[in-house]
Amino acid sequence: QALDAHRFPKQSAPCCTDCARPTKRADTMVVAVRSAIASRVFQLCLAAVSLAFVRHGEIPWPQFPDTSASPAPQTSYLRSVSDPLSGPQTAPEELAANLPHSPAIGGDTHEQSKSWQSTLTELVAGVLLFFMSMGVLWLNEGHAVRMDVLFSLAKRKLKMSAAAPADPENLRELVFVTGTTQTEDSLKLSAWANLQAPSGSAKLRASTQMYLWVEKEESKDNSTTYTYSQQWVDEYQDSNNFTYTIGHENPPAPAPFVALELAATTLGDFTMSQRMMGKLQAWKPCDVKGKLEDFQQISSLSAYQQGEITTSNDKESVFFRASFGGTPVSPNLGDLLTQFEYVPCGPTSVMGVQVEQAEMRPTPWSLVPLEYNEHHSYTPMLTRANTGNTNLGDERHQTLLGEAEKDEYFEDTHSPQERLKRGVAHFLEGFPNPFAMADAFMAAACPDHVLIVAEEKTTPESLVSVERKFERTLTMVMRLFGFMLMYGGIELFFSPLRKLLSYLWIFGTILKFGIDLFACACAVSCSSCTIAGAYAAYRPLYSFLILCVGAALVAGMYKLEQ
Repeated sequence: QALDAHRFPKQSAPCCTDCARPTKRADTMVVAVRSAIASRVFQLCLAAVSLAFVRHGEIPWPQFPDTSASPAPQTSYLRSVSDPLSGPQTAPEELAANLPHSPAIGGDTHEQSKSWQSTLTELVAGVLLFFMSMGVLWLNEGHAVRMDVLFSLAKRKLKMSAAAPADPENLRELVFVTGTTQTEDSLKLSAWANLQAPSGSAKLRASTQMYLWVEKEESKDNSTTYTYSQQWVDEYQDSNNFTYTIGHENPPAPAPFVALELAATTLGDFTMSQRMMGKLQAWKPCDVKGKLEDFQQISSLSAYQQGEITTSNDKESVFFRASFGGTPVSPNLGDLLTQFEYVPCGPTSVMGVQVEQAEMRPTPWSLVPLEYNEHHSYTPMLTRANTGNTNLGDERHQTLLGEAEKDEYFEDTHSPQERLKRGVAHFLEGFPNPFAMADAFMAAACPDHVLIVAEEKTTPESLVSVERKFERTLTMVMRLFGFMLMYGGIELFFSPLRKLLSYLWIFGTILKFGIDLFACACAVSCSSCTIAGAYAAYRPLYSFLILCVGAALVAGMYKLEQ
């Protein structure tokens, strides 16, 4: 534009050839300047792309060394050249190649470039998680319906039963029993110097936490970051499985993380099964003031100093110092924090199906969950629960066994978070089928059964009300979990595209933000459609009524507009 301003005005034509020469020279200069600008812009773009690839450790085109330059002088590494004991010298690059797991000195955060193989693995994992999330959302709606049906059946079939004597006529009937639990066993932990629980204790437990290195992996578009920190953990972290092992070695665990003893406990004439014992959660701290010296005599704790009583999470604990200087507030690597607890016998109310088991001791009567005798999985159940499809007995007290009457112990704390952990621990049982993975997850996290234990004397109405409230909360948590699982699956599915866009700097950042919005929108729409479809499949009558009401509203609004 500056050159054009010096040219002759357009309305004044040149009168001769000499006057026209400046105009031609100006045109030539304009073309030359524009060509130079285009060349510089191209070079800048090329340099920006090169820097982007170099920043991520990759070069898009071959780089040739400058052979004309003089070679760099050799440098001595690790030892002085004048040192007579000095062995073969090793450059830092070769040392890093020989020790790929050695961390950077003075840092606990390490970053590795991500290969295309890892990116494609994330894509496959994203596909599995997406379809697994659809299965979780679908099965969650079915679980909510089946639990409502079981609670309705419990309301119709529930019988009140005395704790003692047990009525044989209630065999395979749903009964409500209230009373006081008792035991004649004496519990002690052999791994902890025979620590004994007070008399009349149903459970005795030692829960240990250890201060260890923990690896946290964070995957980015082109790299994976490994962060190492020392934390209190309730299960052992094997440092041999760390990506960077040197500098993060964990000492061996001197004691089991969980030591548990169960007493043969009865509620009148009913034996408390292991599943019922897992629902007893009224833990109280043990008195260990006189056992600290005995703990010191344990061979596995010989390297530890004598324990001291402290408080952790509002619970009395024993702190074992592995080295000098460690405190409960500022622990050192290898320190232990152990809580010794017991559950006393006391007032208890239970609801379950009365069964007779000859191998049960000290009494043959016990309770199992009210559940279906077939695993429904993805199949909607359009009939209400009765003695034909549950483990309740008919007039002759005969029935099929429930789908999961096997007695097993696990801690049931009525916490959605603990239910999620239990589901995550079992979902790989269905791998690689994503719908089987969702089924295994829901079977562990949200089983379709009713077995209620309350550590108080209460009414059956109150017992069922608390359980139904927890099931509603669990249904909402599973819906949110399914949505997050679907969103994460879609994000992983776009990992290859995000890796390519990461080389475009600011433009790639804007486009990746668009991918995040698209993934969120897809997760919202797909999860909503899955929940709506499951609701319609499991509640067809309600869905039909909702559709009729919606159609009537649309027709009414159309007529009003006409």
